[in-house]
Amino acid sequence: MKRPPCLAAALACLAVAAFAQTPSSRDIYMYQGADREARLVAGAKKERQVVLYSTMTVADGKALATAFEQKHGVRVNHWRGSAEKIVSRALAEARARRHEADVFETSSHRIEALYRERLLEDFHTPVLRDIVPEAFPRGHGQYVADRFAFFVMGYNTSLVKREELPATYEDLLHPRWTGRITIEGTDVLWFAAVAKAMGEEKGIAYFRKLAA
Repeated sequence: MKRPPCLAAALACLAVAAFAQTPSSRDIYMYQGADREARLVAGAKKERQVVLYSTMTVADGKALATAFEQKHGVRVNHWRGSAEKIVSRALAEARARRHEADVFETSSHRIEALYRERLLEDFHTPVLRDIVPEAFPRGHGQYVADRFAFFVMGYNTSLVKREELPATYEDLLHPRWTGRITIEGTDVLWFAAVAKAMGEEKGIAYFRKLAA
């Protein structure tokens, strides 16, 4: 289904789908006139809905959709899936020339995959000037961080006493934790965050010791 271009810009705060776009679409995304919001809302109302593919929880998605609908009078069709499913669905639709999604919202490395496949488009919104530079991973305008994850450690209170808890990641290298740690095998974001915080060389060395 070929979709008109206005909707994506109306909710362009995450990553905008590009594979259905034309030069006129890009003009809309990058428009910076004083009447920008009014033009986008008018165009969105003609289309009647925004299609959002996101990993956010159902509750968060509903809250976002409700607020958007109350403010703009445009329905938000929120399709929730895992990060992997969102990428797979986006790639399948692009190959089939089916243009369903207006906006993608998922983990940064998955959005990066869509960027590398050239499935995203540059966009402008005045709120970007209020966002910290770190929210733009590569400095381009095709996607921006909209939420941040906190990585924490949990422990089994039946097996570990509070006074035994590690105070740092380095404490996990102590022999007492050998065979007692479980880590999600696909959690590359946690891996990348720890490695970046430690410095790449030290971080990679740390994980090698942890895995030994």
